Amino acid sequence: MNMILMCPACGRQNALDATYCEGCRSGLGRSHQVTSEEADDIMLKRRSADRRRRIVRWGTVAVVLVVVFGWIGWQTLGGANRLISPVSVISANPITGDWPMTQRSPSHAGFVSDTVPLPEGRVRWQFQTEAPILSSPAVVQGIVYLSTGDERVVALKGDTGDILWERQVTGPVDSSPAVAGDLVFVGLKDGRLLALSKADGTTRWEFSTGDLVYSSPSVYQGVVYIGSSNNKLYALDAQTGKKRWSYETDGRILSDPAVREEVVAINSQDRHMYIVDADTGKHRLGMLTADARGSPALDDELAYVADSRGLLMAVDWTKRELPFELTARWVRTQLFVWQLVGTLPPPKGFVWRFWNPRESFVGTPALGSGMVYVAAQSGAVYALDRSDGQLVWKFKADAVLKESPSVAGQTLYVGDVNGVIYGVNALTGEGIWKFQVDGRISSTPVVGNGMLYVASDNGTLYAIE
Repeated sequence: MNMILMCPACGRQNALDATYCEGCRSGLGRSHQVTSEEADDIMLKRRSADRRRRIVRWGTVAVVLVVVFGWIGWQTLGGANRLISPVSVISANPITGDWPMTQRSPSHAGFVSDTVPLPEGRVRWQFQTEAPILSSPAVVQGIVYLSTGDERVVALKGDTGDILWERQVTGPVDSSPAVAGDLVFVGLKDGRLLALSKADGTTRWEFSTGDLVYSSPSVYQGVVYIGSSNNKLYALDAQTGKKRWSYETDGRILSDPAVREEVVAINSQDRHMYIVDADTGKHRLGMLTADARGSPALDDELAYVADSRGLLMAVDWTKRELPFELTARWVRTQLFVWQLVGTLPPPKGFVWRFWNPRESFVGTPALGSGMVYVAAQSGAVYALDRSDGQLVWKFKADAVLKESPSVAGQTLYVGDVNGVIYGVNALTGEGIWKFQVDGRISSTPVVGNGMLYVASDNGTLYAIE
């Protein structure tokens, strides 16, 4: 019978006269003497036990990973906080002839796709107030809804300008009204969001954010979204005013929420644009900007944001930032700072940018005809290809621009500080129409009810036909 010394540490078979194991140098003695057959049997049992331990170990790791990543996915995708459906499905979605909210639709396209003839250039009527008008009117079914600087919200006949009703409020109003269902929504500087009856202006409900509201509401699928100076974006049930969720940033939210499908986009004064899950209020994506003096605009896949540095970015709003990606980007940024890597990875969701450092963009980009249009304080309007950000044309107004452009059919409208409204061919950039009013243009030109409505800072709303 062949006898050997079997190492108790590593299991190696050694000669009977060995003092130390040839494999691991462990000490050997007579107590380690076994037959070759016994050694083989011990090794088989050891391997089987090791295999079982590995299976248990990796099984435990797999379970932990499934739990951890499942929890991250649950939190990130919003399942942990998914809410019941809102009471209604009312939206400020436009139909032919209407402009129911700022930039016309919840996505802020600022675009009327119908063929709209150029105005002949005469004032049909004008509505005079006692203070500057700093909001854009809403036009629904032939009625104009307007918030004013002389502490009112009014409903006017669209063809005559006669007052149908007026509602006194607590101070000047910068927030543009949004109309959905049988309600008119408007934010106030006393921190409240009001839901008024479309019929007579009486209060249906109100919600207090606790700080100044300059933001204009967006209404989509039964939910009204509003920003506040307390750094928060709110989602409220549009019929009841009940809070669904709030999302906090590090700066005041003065811009208007843009909504499309399952996301809300907002600019914060912490110099970021945020993409938030519309159903849960969970963070999806963030993008660093400079001071953005308008709001984002959304199309089927991209969010467009313009800032005071002359930068316009297109961001894929369908992307999501996962927690570990934020950490990985921070690490990569530190390596870049210490010159250990040569480049920074592009931010998650970044698609393209157009940058003119000599410009300062203002307002919200308008979308139409396959292009994105953005106004600059210098008086320039840029038309960029929405697929890649390449410049298509540039138009130059005679004076400074402060407000967003809008597009109706194949005509872009924009107003300057000298009170001139320009009509520009949206495909070529050729100036084709002008109209002069008194005072600085202080609203986005609104096309509805067969007319062009525009406000000025001398307190006048003009209806131009």
